[in-house]
This record gives sequence, C-alpha cells and structure tokens, in this order.
Amino acid sequence: MQTDTQKLRVLRARTDQDLLALLQRELAHGMSVVALASTRSSQVYAQAQKSYETVAKLLPRIPNSTGAERLRLEQQVKELRNRLDEIPITAAARPYPASFAS
Repeated sequence: MQTDTQKLRVLRARTDQDLLALLQRELAHGMSVVALASTRSSQVYAQAQKSYETVAKLLPRIPNSTGAERLRLEQQVKELRNRLDEIPITAAARPYPASFAS
C-alpha cells in the first residue's frame, strides 16, 4: 500500500506533466497567432501577448521538469517575446501613385 507521501509525489508528477503540456500548447498557440499579427493593436497580437504572459508566469512553477525541457521552453518563450517585439506599433503607410483623370 502506498503511503500518503508516495501518493502526493505521484500526484505532483502528474500535475507537473499536465502543466508542462498546457505550457507547450499555449506556446504553440502564441507562435501561430503572432505570425498573423500586423500591428500591436490587433486582436491576434493581444492573444499572442496573453499566451506569452501565461507561459512566463507559469514556467517557474514547474520545479521537476528536466533541465533540457526547461531550457527548450525558455528558448521558445524568448522567441515568442522577440516575435512580439518585432510587430510594429502601427501599420506602415504605403504610398500609392496618384492617378489623374484626363
């Protein structure tokens, strides 16, 4: 029969795995929607920003992740942040040639 301590360890390991899966999905979502953002005022930019904030907040709460897994996630978080920072604040104005009626 398992002791309470063993049950808690098993439960914690499952919780960590579930949280890890959640962070991976959230990062994948953020990376996919940031590619669609044209400006920082767009709704998809807000979704990507929310994904970034969620992952950045929850990542430190996974103490039992392997060093390699944590490093991979941290690199993806940095990549998402870099992509968010590359999005222009406003859309670039494009010049159009003037046309005149003859």
